[in-house]
Amino acid sequence: MRDQQQRQNVNGFVVESWQVSLAKWIFETYPETALNVQSQNPKLRTYYMNVLFAGFKVEWLWSKLDTEKKERDACEARIVELKQKVKKLEGAMSGIKAELGKISNGLSYLTQASFKVEWLWSKLDTAYLGRKKRNACEARIVELKQELEKLERTMSGVKGKLRNEKAKLNPSSFRNFLRSVFCLET
Repeated sequence: MRDQQQRQNVNGFVVESWQVSLAKWIFETYPETALNVQSQNPKLRTYYMNVLFAGFKVEWLWSKLDTEKKERDACEARIVELKQKVKKLEGAMSGIKAELGKISNGLSYLTQASFKVEWLWSKLDTAYLGRKKRNACEARIVELKQELEKLERTMSGVKGKLRNEKAKLNPSSFRNFLRSVFCLET
C-alpha cells in the first residue's frame, strides 16, 4: 500500500511521486515521446521511464557544466583585464611620482642660486594638481584590487561548483546513479 502511494500513473507509465512533474513535462513538451511504445508490461514501462529520466539528468548535468565553465572563463578574463589595468596604473604612478620629486628638488636648487623661476613653480603647481589626480588613481587602484579579490573569490566558488559537477559525472557515481534509478543490486 505504501509503495503504491509513492508511485503515480502518468500517461500509462508508473513513476515515483517526485518524478511526476518531470514526466508530465516530457509528455506535454514532447507528446510524440511514447506514442509508439507497445509494451504493456508495467515493469518494462517503468524501466523505460527510468532510462528516459537518466538521459534527462545527464543532459542537465552537461548543460550545468557548460554554464559553470562559461562563468569561470568570464571571471578569469575579467581578472586578467583587471590585473593589467592595475599594473599599468601602478607603473604610471611610480614614474610620475619620481619625476615630480626630481623637478621640485631641482627648482629649489635654482631658487637658492638666485634664479628667477617663479613661472616654473606655477608649472609645478599645475603638476601638483596632476599629483592629486595621481592620488585619485591610487584610490582607483585600491578599488580595482578589491574588485579583483572579489572576482577571485567568486571564481574560486565557481571552480568549486565546477568540481562538484565534474564529480557528478564521475563514472563510478554515474554507475551508482544508474543502480539507484533502475533498482539494481550492488
